[in-house]
Amino acid sequence: FAAWRIFFERIAGRGTTILLFEDLQWADTGLLDFVGHLLEWSRNVPILVVTLARPELFDRRPDWGSETRNLTKLALEPLTDGAMRQLLEGFVPGLPESAVHAILARADGIPLYAVETVRALVADGRLERDGDVYRPTGDLGELTVPDTLRSLIASRLDALDPADRSLVADASVLGQSFAVASLTAVSGAEAAALEPRLRALVRRELFDLEIDPRSPERGQYRFVQSLIREVAYGTLARRERRARHLAAARHFEALGDDEIAGLLASHYVAAHEASADGAEADAVAIQARLSLSAAAERAATLGAHDQAVAHLRTAVRITADPGERAGLLTRAGASANLAARHGDAEALAREAMSLARDAGDPSGVGRAAALLGEILIDAGKPPESVEVLEAAIAAFPESGDGETRAVLLSTLSRAYMRSGAAARSVETADRALGIAERRHLERIIAETFNNKGSSLGQLGREREGVALLKAAVDVARAGGFVAAEIRALSNLATSMDADPRLRREVLDQAIALARRVGVRSMASWAAVERLVTIYDAAEGWDGALAGAEEDLADARDRTLLSPLDEIRSLACQGLLRVARGEPTDEVMVSLEALAELTTDAFGPTAVHTMRGDRALLRGSHAEACREFLLLAEEPYADFLLQRAMRAALWGGDIATAREIADRLEALPSPASNTSAARVAARAGIAALEGRPDEALEGYRDALSRHRAMGRAFEVACTDLDLVVLIRGNEPATREAATEARPIFERVGARPYLERLEAATAPPAQSLPGIRA
Repeated sequence: FAAWRIFFERIAGRGTTILLFEDLQWADTGLLDFVGHLLEWSRNVPILVVTLARPELFDRRPDWGSETRNLTKLALEPLTDGAMRQLLEGFVPGLPESAVHAILARADGIPLYAVETVRALVADGRLERDGDVYRPTGDLGELTVPDTLRSLIASRLDALDPADRSLVADASVLGQSFAVASLTAVSGAEAAALEPRLRALVRRELFDLEIDPRSPERGQYRFVQSLIREVAYGTLARRERRARHLAAARHFEALGDDEIAGLLASHYVAAHEASADGAEADAVAIQARLSLSAAAERAATLGAHDQAVAHLRTAVRITADPGERAGLLTRAGASANLAARHGDAEALAREAMSLARDAGDPSGVGRAAALLGEILIDAGKPPESVEVLEAAIAAFPESGDGETRAVLLSTLSRAYMRSGAAARSVETADRALGIAERRHLERIIAETFNNKGSSLGQLGREREGVALLKAAVDVARAGGFVAAEIRALSNLATSMDADPRLRREVLDQAIALARRVGVRSMASWAAVERLVTIYDAAEGWDGALAGAEEDLADARDRTLLSPLDEIRSLACQGLLRVARGEPTDEVMVSLEALAELTTDAFGPTAVHTMRGDRALLRGSHAEACREFLLLAEEPYADFLLQRAMRAALWGGDIATAREIADRLEALPSPASNTSAARVAARAGIAALEGRPDEALEGYRDALSRHRAMGRAFEVACTDLDLVVLIRGNEPATREAATEARPIFERVGARPYLERLEAATAPPAQSLPGIRA
């Protein structure tokens, strides 16, 4: 999907590009998924997608188009009699009035009726082609038009020689278009004998031949109307369909081409549906399951996870054994989770656990439980994930499969990490690695390095943690574990004590990789982290906000976000909007509602952070401080304590500032931003206690640290702290204001600018008294 999407995006780079899909009701699942993929990922590219389909499309995809934001939907109404007369006159000049009247009476304004009637007359020899139009060869006589288009087409097929009628039916099994070699396999006829018969069917306008040198189907034949194929297929008895689909499947299987795995699977499934119940159906079901499994594996490898889920669901329907069904459902749940369909994924994983339990398969239960734990984490429910995984590990037999135990432990270490239990995460990760290293389970090693590295950063062992995260990237990349690589890159960028630009480069890698393979959840996660780096760097806030708002709206339309994903996006947008003094009431309401839907610690943290920021910038310093301190515990303690310190200092609350400073000192993290915050905290307290020289020295130290990390917005905020708290040192405050002002202006941080101007304004002069 990504390769084709990028191909069309490159074409669109030269000018607006139109992609036209005709008869989409006959498209396979892969093509429908691709159109959806294109609309989702290329919405900012000048590509216009036009899809033409009969209403039958909605039998397969009832919500077709409903998730697309920029959609124009047009139902083609029947033509008027006048328009139909114009069509017929242009198509067949001189058509007798009796024939026109007969066609209008039956066509009901549907042009295809008229076209098919003309084709039937051509087939009978009563019309002949003259350039681009048809003319009667003589008196047409009494023209009878069947009551329905299906019967009109059926009458055309009935008029064929029996051998040619059978050939059309053979072709209908292959789809809307087909190659001669495929038709040879289904019909049993030699290619040399088929060619003249196919050309004759082209002349009768049942088939058409693709001759466009640009078309990938050049040299193939196709039905001129999809309905002709449908009617021809309907003439086959079930046993005939079964035999022909099996012949087609064996032909495609012999080609040994992974690219047609989905096509091969569709023929085996169709053969199974046409089989009689019992041994006949069971024999085909085995082949259908194998081909569907291979097609799902192929789709998942290419990032087409929705298509993989569809293949696996079909395989489950034709599988009786509970253990096999559990395995298929587990794979489907994994793909659904990668496609950010967390609700579907959770249901699939829970069903897989139940079936594996019924089948007496502890390893199957364990694998499904590990997947369920992963899904719950991604859906913003780490505590529930911990509960599921701890229970699964406790129930897993000591003699059970080592790989399954390692997967459970690795996933539990991630759940602990996301719950803020860093020490337990490291201990559990070590248990997982003890098994995985001995067995050379590279994917589990990559995932566990990731979990442990992130947890070590929370415990203050940041350099060790970053080293493990880099190792996680290397192991994942070497093994081709793309999802693990994306997560490791995102966590590495978050943990790096580096310039925001460098962190943004790493996140750009993660986003590009996630987009390339269709892992929506990780693309969303990394995009939010990128927004944080843009906030820190004080660059491009306008574009970042617009892009984040559009991404969020599109993801909402497609219901692709978990509550946690939406909270993270809204929280980061709110961070920027509060700093710019923009209205945030709607964002605040949404955050509060969404926080009720997740048990991840970030939910309430986001709510209290935004409440605190809003209070701080309207001058309610004590209220802001209370909001920040309500949840100032791991894993977001340093973030919240730094904000609480600013609120306490601006409010002149020395006692609270000292308590916060003590808590900052007690944090395990030695990260530069935290150490800079500690220095700035001591400087602010010194300023409030009347030690300006010591305060100025501390602020200069903190500013130097922030500049070294490229945290421009924090540089400006620390400059503002200096100006607000050290008013007596004119050169120092003037220098700080000179540095802060252009940064605030660059990002439109109006409330901070107003506070800066108020702090640097000269004191008001009173007028001298006037003597009487």
